Amino acid sequence: MKIRVKIDISYIGEQVAHQCFLENRNIDDLDLYLAGAAYAICFSLFTEKPWMKEKFAEIGSEIAKSGTRKFSELMEMEILKKSYPEGNA
Repeated sequence: MKIRVKIDISYIGEQVAHQCFLENRNIDDLDLYLAGAAYAICFSLFTEKPWMKEKFAEIGSEIAKSGTRKFSELMEMEILKKSYPEGNA
């Protein structure tokens, strides 16, 4: 089946990161999943729009940046939730 869609690359990275966070995955797992998402998108693009292959590195980079940023934000919020507001000294 083929469909035409607009792809929000940043959103894909963020959603992969969110799912990894929910599954308690680590940063190494996140990297693998983000790379997989980038490959899937680029393989699909290559079959329909091979002239875009110069953009593949940019697509992968954007997915990785947005996913890593989202994962870091989620981890930071989790750490802050678990910290003691009055300190621990």
